Amino acid sequence: MDNAKYQTGSMKKADMLAECETYGINVNQRSTRPVVWAALKDHIDRAVKSEVESMAMERGHLVAWTPAYHSDLQPIEMVWSDVKGKVGRQYTVTTSFEDVRVRLDAAFASLPSKTIYNCIGHTERKVAAMSLYLETLDEADDELGQGSSDDEDSIDMASEASSGDDE
Repeated sequence: MDNAKYQTGSMKKADMLAECETYGINVNQRSTRPVVWAALKDHIDRAVKSEVESMAMERGHLVAWTPAYHSDLQPIEMVWSDVKGKVGRQYTVTTSFEDVRVRLDAAFASLPSKTIYNCIGHTERKVAAMSLYLETLDEADDELGQGSSDDEDSIDMASEASSGDDE
């Protein structure tokens, strides 16, 4: 899943300060609204699970957050790239938005299920390789007698994904 956040509302500074107090977040009462929001958002990102994540975990699924728009980890990005390529190759100086829409519809309609299947399989192999890599790191830490902290657990998944074999 891509971990994109979409802010749809806003809170007053007083409300944010009250929430910070409720959750024990240290913030100066005189801080500006953006500073208070940054502290609150940091807590939310670390401690609050989304509804989708909670539902998936309740059903026994492991939720792995991936970088947004990282094609190796987002099968839809590979599919979208394929479709855009087909539509883009038909572009001319006289192409209208209506032409693009018709071509997009045609490209999606003619998209073979095998292409989608292969994109998903590619992502599954990348995730399995990353999982094995992370397990190996954990085992190495255990052998060295080093515990991991939250900071050590947060790695740049994008760089790990790009270090694998490309298909």
